[in-house]
This record gives sequence, structure tokens and C-alpha cells, in this order.
Amino acid sequence: MCRLLVFSGSCTRCGDSHTWDDLSQQLSCLEAKNNGAFGECDAGVFEEQHAFDQECDRCAEEDEGVGDVGDDEIAAAEAAAASSATKRAFEDDASSGRKKQKT
Repeated sequence: MCRLLVFSGSCTRCGDSHTWDDLSQQLSCLEAKNNGAFGECDAGVFEEQHAFDQECDRCAEEDEGVGDVGDDEIAAAEAAAASSATKRAFEDDASSGRKKQKT
């Protein structure tokens, strides 16, 4: 008999129900392996449900501060940071009267 291990539970932050597909496993029996496909045996498939709670991908991204930020907003922030750094370097050069070595 083939075994299908399924891990399902809820997100620890938002409470939504999820099945964690990356943890699920298909374990073929010898007969199914000989027949060339999972579940291709006389006994069929036994499905084991395991409880597993963790943060969903959406909540994990929000926790990192990138879940609600789009590509356009990221590009604008990077451009503003680069412009600000260039302006500060120019002001520092002008005020000291000396050139700084670029690294």
C-alpha cells in the first residue's frame, strides 16, 4: 500500500488553513514502483494527515517588510537612496576642499 503524508494546519499569525505542499510526501510501495507510478497497486493509497502549524508565506513576507511593497515602490526607494548618497558625497567634497578616494 502506498502512503501519502499530508501536513496541514493553520497559520500561527492569521489563522488561515493551509496544506504545506512542500512538506507532503508520496511514498510508493514496491508494487507501485514496479508498475511505474504512485498509487498503481492493488491496495491503493493510505493518506496520513499530520497537524503542522506555521506562518504562511504571505505573513512571513509581511514580517520581513516586503509583503505589501510592489516592484515600483522598491525601484523608487532605491533611486532616492542613490540620489541622496551622491548628493551627500558632493556636499562633503565641496565643504572639505579635498577629494576623497573612491573605493
